[in-house]
Amino acid sequence: MAVASCLELCVGVGLRARHCMTRLWQARLLLFFVGVLQLSTASGLAAGSEGGPRQLLITYRCAAVDRPAFRSYLQDQEGAMLEKLKSEGVLKGYQILFNPFVTTGTWDAMTILNFSNYASTQRWKEIERKSPGGLSAAGLKLAKPIQTYSADLEWEGSDKAPGSASKRVFYVIPYNYNSLDQYKAYVDGYVIPQVQGWIKEGVLSRYSIYLNRYSVGDPWDALFIYEYRDLEDFGKREETVAKVRGPLRNDPEWKHLNDIKATIRSETENTIAELIVGDANL
Repeated sequence: MAVASCLELCVGVGLRARHCMTRLWQARLLLFFVGVLQLSTASGLAAGSEGGPRQLLITYRCAAVDRPAFRSYLQDQEGAMLEKLKSEGVLKGYQILFNPFVTTGTWDAMTILNFSNYASTQRWKEIERKSPGGLSAAGLKLAKPIQTYSADLEWEGSDKAPGSASKRVFYVIPYNYNSLDQYKAYVDGYVIPQVQGWIKEGVLSRYSIYLNRYSVGDPWDALFIYEYRDLEDFGKREETVAKVRGPLRNDPEWKHLNDIKATIRSETENTIAELIVGDANL
Protein backbone atom coordinates (compact mmCIF):
# COMPACT_ATOMS: atom_id res chain seq x y z
CA MET A 1 0.00 0.00 0.00
CA ALA A 2 2.84 2.34 0.84
CA VAL A 3 4.46 1.63 -2.51
CA ALA A 4 1.16 2.19 -4.34
CA SER A 5 0.56 5.46 -2.51
CA CYS A 6 4.05 6.60 -3.36
CA LEU A 7 3.52 5.79 -7.03
CA GLU A 8 0.21 7.66 -7.06
CA LEU A 9 1.90 10.65 -5.45
CA CYS A 10 4.69 10.65 -8.01
CA VAL A 11 2.25 10.37 -10.91
CA GLY A 12 0.15 13.22 -9.48
CA VAL A 13 3.18 15.43 -9.05
CA GLY A 14 4.29 14.63 -12.60
CA LEU A 15 0.89 15.47 -14.06
CA ARG A 16 0.74 18.73 -12.13
CA ALA A 17 4.25 19.61 -13.25
CA ARG A 18 3.37 18.86 -16.87
CA HIS A 19 0.19 20.92 -16.50
CA CYS A 20 2.18 23.83 -15.06
CA MET A 21 4.71 23.63 -17.89
CA THR A 22 1.88 23.63 -20.43
CA ARG A 23 0.31 26.69 -18.80
CA LEU A 24 3.72 28.39 -18.74
CA TRP A 25 4.27 27.83 -22.46
CA GLN A 26 0.75 29.01 -23.21
CA ALA A 27 1.41 32.19 -21.26
CA ARG A 28 4.68 32.74 -23.12
CA LEU A 29 2.99 32.20 -26.48
CA LEU A 30 0.22 34.61 -25.50
CA LEU A 31 2.76 37.28 -24.57
CA PHE A 32 4.61 36.67 -27.83
CA PHE A 33 1.51 37.15 -29.98
CA VAL A 34 0.43 40.19 -27.97
CA GLY A 35 3.85 41.68 -28.65
CA VAL A 36 3.57 40.94 -32.35
CA LEU A 37 0.11 42.51 -32.43
CA GLN A 38 1.38 45.62 -30.67
CA LEU A 39 4.25 45.94 -33.14
CA SER A 40 1.89 45.47 -36.06
CA THR A 41 -0.49 48.08 -34.69
CA ALA A 42 2.33 50.55 -34.10
CA SER A 43 3.59 49.95 -37.63
CA GLY A 44 0.11 50.52 -39.04
CA LEU A 45 -0.25 53.79 -37.15
CA ALA A 46 3.13 54.97 -38.40
CA ALA A 47 2.18 54.18 -41.98
CA GLY A 48 -1.11 56.02 -41.55
CA SER A 49 0.65 59.11 -40.17
CA GLU A 50 2.68 59.27 -43.39
CA GLY A 51 -0.44 59.23 -45.53
CA GLY A 52 -0.98 62.99 -45.57
CA PRO A 53 -1.61 65.01 -48.73
CA ARG A 54 1.42 65.42 -51.02
CA GLN A 55 0.01 68.20 -53.20
CA LEU A 56 -0.28 71.88 -52.33
CA LEU A 57 -2.08 74.38 -54.55
CA ILE A 58 -1.51 78.08 -53.87
CA THR A 59 -3.42 80.91 -55.56
CA TYR A 60 -2.35 84.56 -55.89
CA ARG A 61 -3.91 87.92 -56.73
CA CYS A 62 -2.21 91.08 -57.90
CA ALA A 63 -3.17 94.52 -59.17
CA ALA A 64 -3.60 94.82 -62.93
CA VAL A 65 -0.65 97.20 -63.14
CA ASP A 66 1.62 94.60 -61.49
CA ARG A 67 0.63 91.62 -63.63
CA PRO A 68 3.52 91.85 -66.15
CA ALA A 69 6.12 92.21 -63.38
CA PHE A 70 4.56 89.43 -61.29
CA ARG A 71 4.53 87.08 -64.26
CA SER A 72 8.24 87.75 -64.85
CA TYR A 73 8.97 87.25 -61.16
CA LEU A 74 7.24 83.85 -61.18
CA GLN A 75 9.09 82.74 -64.30
CA ASP A 76 12.49 83.76 -62.96
CA GLN A 77 12.87 83.93 -59.16
CA GLU A 78 10.00 81.68 -58.09
CA GLY A 79 10.77 79.14 -60.79
CA ALA A 80 14.43 79.01 -59.74
CA MET A 81 13.47 78.44 -56.09
CA LEU A 82 11.11 75.60 -56.97
CA GLU A 83 13.62 74.03 -59.33
CA LYS A 84 16.15 73.99 -56.48
CA LEU A 85 13.66 72.19 -54.23
CA LYS A 86 13.09 69.67 -57.00
CA SER A 87 16.83 69.05 -57.43
CA GLU A 88 17.10 68.46 -53.66
CA GLY A 89 14.36 65.84 -53.82
CA VAL A 90 11.82 67.86 -51.83
CA LEU A 91 9.55 68.27 -54.83
CA LYS A 92 8.68 65.59 -57.33
CA GLY A 93 7.40 68.26 -59.69
CA TYR A 94 5.71 71.64 -59.91
CA GLN A 95 3.74 73.93 -62.20
CA ILE A 96 3.03 77.65 -62.15
CA LEU A 97 -0.09 78.64 -64.07
CA PHE A 98 -0.91 82.21 -65.03
CA ASN A 99 -4.31 83.60 -65.95
CA PRO A 100 -3.89 85.51 -69.25
CA PHE A 101 -6.96 87.64 -68.46
CA VAL A 102 -7.91 90.00 -65.65
CA THR A 103 -10.82 88.34 -63.83
CA THR A 104 -12.21 89.55 -60.53
CA GLY A 105 -13.73 86.25 -59.40
CA THR A 106 -10.73 83.93 -59.67
CA TRP A 107 -6.94 84.24 -59.44
CA ASP A 108 -4.03 85.69 -61.37
CA ALA A 109 -1.64 82.79 -60.75
CA MET A 110 -1.63 79.35 -59.19
CA THR A 111 1.30 77.22 -58.09
CA ILE A 112 0.89 73.44 -57.94
CA LEU A 113 3.46 71.62 -55.80
CA ASN A 114 3.83 67.84 -55.94
CA PHE A 115 6.01 66.73 -53.02
CA SER A 116 8.11 63.58 -53.05
CA ASN A 117 6.43 62.45 -49.82
CA TYR A 118 4.28 63.89 -47.07
CA ALA A 119 7.26 64.49 -44.76
CA SER A 120 8.73 66.83 -47.38
CA THR A 121 5.86 69.27 -46.88
CA GLN A 122 7.59 70.26 -43.63
CA ARG A 123 10.21 72.03 -45.76
CA TRP A 124 7.50 74.19 -47.29
CA LYS A 125 6.21 75.12 -43.83
CA GLU A 126 9.70 76.37 -43.02
CA ILE A 127 9.77 78.41 -46.23
CA GLU A 128 6.36 79.91 -45.41
CA ARG A 129 7.69 81.37 -42.14
CA LYS A 130 9.79 83.89 -44.05
CA SER A 131 8.12 83.76 -47.47
CA PRO A 132 4.31 83.60 -47.23
CA GLY A 133 2.91 81.62 -50.13
CA GLY A 134 6.49 80.93 -51.18
CA LEU A 135 6.97 84.55 -52.28
CA SER A 136 10.07 86.54 -51.44
CA ALA A 137 9.90 90.17 -50.29
CA ALA A 138 10.11 91.22 -53.94
CA GLY A 139 7.24 88.92 -54.85
CA LEU A 140 5.06 90.12 -51.97
CA LYS A 141 5.36 93.68 -53.28
CA LEU A 142 3.72 92.52 -56.51
CA ALA A 143 1.06 90.08 -55.29
CA LYS A 144 -0.42 88.36 -52.27
CA PRO A 145 -1.32 84.71 -51.65
CA ILE A 146 -5.06 84.08 -51.45
CA GLN A 147 -5.46 80.43 -50.47
CA THR A 148 -3.36 77.33 -49.91
CA TYR A 149 -5.02 73.94 -50.40
CA SER A 150 -3.76 70.58 -49.19
CA ALA A 151 -4.99 68.17 -51.83
CA ASP A 152 -4.76 64.67 -53.24
CA LEU A 153 -4.26 64.02 -56.94
CA GLU A 154 -7.02 61.43 -57.15
CA TRP A 155 -7.35 60.98 -60.93
CA GLU A 156 -4.99 61.75 -63.80
CA GLY A 157 -4.35 60.66 -67.35
CA SER A 158 -2.65 61.81 -70.52
CA ASP A 159 -2.24 61.13 -74.19
CA LYS A 160 0.74 59.00 -75.18
CA ALA A 161 1.89 61.95 -77.30
CA PRO A 162 0.66 65.00 -75.34
CA GLY A 163 2.39 67.59 -77.50
CA SER A 164 4.20 70.78 -76.53
CA ALA A 165 3.43 72.08 -73.04
CA SER A 166 4.10 75.68 -74.13
CA LYS A 167 1.04 75.64 -76.40
CA ARG A 168 -1.40 74.05 -73.99
CA VAL A 169 -4.47 75.82 -72.66
CA PHE A 170 -5.25 74.92 -69.05
CA TYR A 171 -8.94 74.95 -68.16
CA VAL A 172 -9.45 74.93 -64.39
CA ILE A 173 -12.89 74.11 -62.95
CA PRO A 174 -13.68 74.07 -59.21
CA TYR A 175 -16.56 71.95 -57.87
CA ASN A 176 -18.33 71.38 -54.58
CA TYR A 177 -20.00 68.06 -53.80
CA ASN A 178 -22.52 66.74 -51.28
CA SER A 179 -21.08 63.29 -50.54
CA LEU A 180 -17.49 62.16 -51.12
CA ASP A 181 -18.31 58.51 -51.84
CA GLN A 182 -21.09 59.48 -54.22
CA TYR A 183 -18.81 62.00 -55.92
CA LYS A 184 -16.03 59.47 -56.46
CA ALA A 185 -18.52 57.09 -58.07
CA TYR A 186 -19.76 59.97 -60.23
CA VAL A 187 -16.24 60.84 -61.43
CA ASP A 188 -15.45 57.19 -62.19
CA GLY A 189 -18.70 56.52 -64.00
CA TYR A 190 -19.47 59.86 -65.65
CA VAL A 191 -16.40 62.10 -65.95
CA ILE A 192 -13.58 59.68 -66.77
CA PRO A 193 -15.34 58.08 -69.79
CA GLN A 194 -15.73 61.58 -71.24
CA VAL A 195 -12.18 62.82 -70.73
CA GLN A 196 -10.83 59.58 -72.15
CA GLY A 197 -12.99 60.27 -75.19
CA TRP A 198 -11.61 63.81 -75.49
CA ILE A 199 -8.08 62.40 -75.45
CA LYS A 200 -9.00 59.93 -78.21
CA GLU A 201 -10.43 62.81 -80.23
CA GLY A 202 -7.00 64.46 -80.04
CA VAL A 203 -8.01 67.72 -78.34
CA LEU A 204 -6.93 66.96 -74.76
CA SER A 205 -3.31 66.34 -73.75
CA ARG A 206 -3.78 65.63 -70.06
CA TYR A 207 -6.18 65.89 -67.13
CA SER A 208 -5.72 66.09 -63.36
CA ILE A 209 -8.46 65.95 -60.74
CA TYR A 210 -7.63 67.01 -57.19
CA LEU A 211 -9.66 66.47 -54.03
CA ASN A 212 -9.32 68.99 -51.23
CA ARG A 213 -8.16 66.95 -48.23
CA TYR A 214 -9.79 69.42 -45.83
CA SER A 215 -13.01 70.22 -47.66
CA VAL A 216 -14.84 72.20 -45.01
CA GLY A 217 -16.06 75.12 -47.10
CA ASP A 218 -15.47 77.38 -50.06
CA PRO A 219 -14.18 77.68 -52.60
CA TRP A 220 -13.80 74.05 -53.77
CA ASP A 221 -13.96 70.40 -52.80
CA ALA A 222 -12.63 69.14 -56.14
CA LEU A 223 -10.53 70.87 -58.78
CA PHE A 224 -10.43 69.73 -62.41
CA ILE A 225 -7.51 70.79 -64.59
CA TYR A 226 -7.91 69.99 -68.28
CA GLU A 227 -4.91 70.59 -70.52
CA TYR A 228 -5.95 71.19 -74.13
CA ARG A 229 -3.30 70.78 -76.80
CA ASP A 230 -3.52 74.37 -78.02
CA LEU A 231 -5.91 77.27 -78.44
CA GLU A 232 -7.47 75.78 -81.58
CA ASP A 233 -8.32 72.52 -79.80
CA PHE A 234 -9.66 74.43 -76.81
CA GLY A 235 -12.00 76.17 -79.25
CA LYS A 236 -13.35 72.72 -80.19
CA ARG A 237 -14.33 71.98 -76.58
CA GLU A 238 -18.11 72.25 -76.97
CA GLU A 239 -18.36 70.25 -80.18
CA THR A 240 -16.04 67.56 -78.78
CA VAL A 241 -18.10 67.30 -75.60
CA ALA A 242 -21.26 66.82 -77.66
CA LYS A 243 -19.61 64.25 -79.94
CA VAL A 244 -18.25 62.11 -77.09
CA ARG A 245 -21.48 62.26 -75.08
CA GLY A 246 -23.54 60.93 -77.99
CA PRO A 247 -22.57 57.23 -77.70
CA LEU A 248 -22.31 57.46 -73.90
CA ARG A 249 -26.03 58.23 -73.67
CA ASN A 250 -26.66 54.61 -74.68
CA ASP A 251 -25.05 53.49 -71.41
CA PRO A 252 -27.84 53.40 -68.76
CA GLU A 253 -25.44 54.00 -65.87
CA TRP A 254 -23.79 56.99 -67.57
CA LYS A 255 -27.17 58.43 -68.59
CA HIS A 256 -28.47 58.11 -65.03
CA LEU A 257 -25.46 60.02 -63.67
CA ASN A 258 -25.94 62.65 -66.37
CA ASP A 259 -29.57 63.08 -65.33
CA ILE A 260 -28.79 63.54 -61.62
CA LYS A 261 -25.41 65.33 -61.81
CA ALA A 262 -26.92 68.62 -60.62
CA THR A 263 -27.78 66.92 -57.32
CA ILE A 264 -24.25 65.54 -56.91
CA ARG A 265 -22.07 68.60 -57.48
CA SER A 266 -22.12 72.32 -58.18
CA GLU A 267 -19.67 74.26 -60.32
CA THR A 268 -18.12 77.66 -59.61
CA GLU A 269 -16.26 80.13 -61.81
CA ASN A 270 -13.79 78.61 -64.26
CA THR A 271 -10.32 79.89 -65.09
CA ILE A 272 -8.35 79.71 -68.31
CA ALA A 273 -4.59 79.60 -67.72
CA GLU A 274 -1.24 78.87 -69.31
CA LEU A 275 1.86 77.13 -67.99
CA ILE A 276 4.64 79.69 -67.57
CA VAL A 277 7.19 77.52 -65.75
CA GLY A 278 7.41 73.97 -64.44
CA ASP A 279 6.89 70.39 -65.52
CA ALA A 280 4.89 69.44 -68.59
CA ASN A 281 3.50 66.46 -66.64
CA LEU A 282 3.39 66.44 -62.84
